[in-house]
Amino acid sequence: MIPNDVYKAFIKTGTAWANAHCEASQLEDQLKSMLAQFTLEAKEVDGVNSMAEAKEIALSASRYREAIRDAVEARREANIAKVTYEATKSLFDAQRTAEASARAAERASP
Repeated sequence: MIPNDVYKAFIKTGTAWANAHCEASQLEDQLKSMLAQFTLEAKEVDGVNSMAEAKEIALSASRYREAIRDAVEARREANIAKVTYEATKSLFDAQRTAEASARAAERASP
């Protein structure tokens, strides 16, 4: 196990996780603003009398459903990136344990 390679693997997978998490969070945060915008747009349509009705229309809008789909997909990608980072960390820990066990076995043998 080469420390520089381990460091690079942690940086690569950790950065991928951070970027994916940031993107997912941004998309999720935008959903409330989009819902408010689409609700106000629906309220301006003739025949829509209440904010509750306008909100129901906004929730059913294809643009809003697509935004939700995009946010969910981004969160899925962030979760996969986190799994990759955690797997990298687990692999490093396992390798370190194996090397420590090998050194202890060498010291114990006559």
